[in-house]
Amino acid sequence: MGRGRRLLAASAVLAAVLTGAIAPQGGVASAQGDDADLIRAACALPKEYLLRTWRGWSPDRGAELSWIPREPDFVGSGLPHVGVWDYIQHVPLFWYGPGHVAARGRVARPVTVADIAATQAALLDFDGFRAPDGEVLREALEPSVGADGYRPPKLLVVMVWDAAGINVLEEHDGLWPYLESLVPQGTWYARAYVGSSPTSTAQVHATIGTGAFPIHHGVVGHHFQIGGVDATPWQLGPNFLMLPTLADVYDEAMDNEPEVGIVATADIHLSMMSHGSFWNGGDRDVAVTRSAASKKTLTDEGDAWNLPREAAAYYRLAGYANQVGGFADDIDEVDRRDGQLDGKWRDNDIAALLDGFDTPARTPYQQRVVETVIDREGFGADEVPDLLALNFKEIDYISHVWSMNSPEMGDAVEYQDDALERFVSFLDETVGEGEWVMAITADHAAMPDPAVSGGYQISTGPIGSLVEARFDTDDDDVKVMDLVQPAQAFLNEDELADNGATVADVARFVQTLTQAQTAGGGVQPEPGREDEQVFQAVFPSALLPELPCLPEARERSG
Repeated sequence: MGRGRRLLAASAVLAAVLTGAIAPQGGVASAQGDDADLIRAACALPKEYLLRTWRGWSPDRGAELSWIPREPDFVGSGLPHVGVWDYIQHVPLFWYGPGHVAARGRVARPVTVADIAATQAALLDFDGFRAPDGEVLREALEPSVGADGYRPPKLLVVMVWDAAGINVLEEHDGLWPYLESLVPQGTWYARAYVGSSPTSTAQVHATIGTGAFPIHHGVVGHHFQIGGVDATPWQLGPNFLMLPTLADVYDEAMDNEPEVGIVATADIHLSMMSHGSFWNGGDRDVAVTRSAASKKTLTDEGDAWNLPREAAAYYRLAGYANQVGGFADDIDEVDRRDGQLDGKWRDNDIAALLDGFDTPARTPYQQRVVETVIDREGFGADEVPDLLALNFKEIDYISHVWSMNSPEMGDAVEYQDDALERFVSFLDETVGEGEWVMAITADHAAMPDPAVSGGYQISTGPIGSLVEARFDTDDDDVKVMDLVQPAQAFLNEDELADNGATVADVARFVQTLTQAQTAGGGVQPEPGREDEQVFQAVFPSALLPELPCLPEARERSG
């Protein structure tokens, strides 16, 4: 069908790497010397940990060094939701849509979010899409789906409750009664997992859209390197997303007749929808985000619904979203929850929280924005099935600022559940009962408060400083350590070689680091545990395809 993608690079180096003119440098070196000790340490890990790490890594843009902290320890400040452990990976995956989705209740077999796109394709009765790492979740489908005479739903919705992992829902059991009430009427996969690590927003949303893990779709992290050049997922728009999404393929096959759209928080959510007009044969799908005009981080939010410049060329902004009213009333409702109108949400100054947008007031407000987009764009208004992707981020914001264990999180979960109830009623009235299907999931779980879990916060600064002091002794201005992330580190292999060292040497050194050595940011070692090692295993990422305990990686690499 003439599918393809355009590669628009911001620099000649990136363009040359992406088109193959320059061989990628980072993360591809084969193991040097005797790595038996590192292989033993890696293979001592649960196989699922290694499988998730391999799925999340790519040899042409992934980090040189991978590590697994000792559970429940973690690397980085701000309670990062990154890791291989089940409690970070375990997410809800619920399918609901009378007439299309079977009323099976809870299903026990393990699945991943890579299965979402394939299952949507089956609901569309569309056989032109292949999910590289996903499969159709047949238990969730009525027997009539795909049979002769089957008529697909008019609207398919994927709704992401950002960071609302199973640990969050269990911590606040009883505060999401409406979603709980729907479970017997649909199919809830009780053992749904992200399936890859690091469990960061950008790569998991890309997995939802493409049915592929990062090793295949290319969005391997919030930071990565191509040809030695630092990059972030959406600095060139959808350029770095290397595989088509379901919406890309389906929309093109249908001559762009379907409505395709997203209402989300940041541009890194767009990859669960489409490449827009960046995809050859695609059109400018409707999109709204809250990405700030000048972002300090990938998820910084501004004070208006907009599209960043890098994305605006390929998507169509629903600018009327900024005329949706009622937000002041939403803030007042949050303010009055404690019985008085005093500018406070619990003990928190509402004005200091992005003028209220970083309180649960954003959730009903965003729901009305979603409803407005559905009305104005005509989602589900005709017989051609449409696709809509949604991301609600308040739960994620609270998980980083107050933690998943906080009463603030309970408020966020309750507001999200209330909004869901209103949204289901809206869809029944607007699209029609039995005419739509929705999948509800999360892109990851949340990191528990260390005061609750007993986990130790490993600081990234000392890791970098200690590696530099140990391995960078040639007195030049080039550093050995490029970047430290919660699950991995990027190393300059040329500079290491100039200092007579390898990635394997760094792995062995980092493996020995203790609580005392990795303390920082005001966090102190636990008394009596100062000399405890903080990592369960550290190894060169390039070892993953060579591990005898990971035949999946060896077979795929071969």
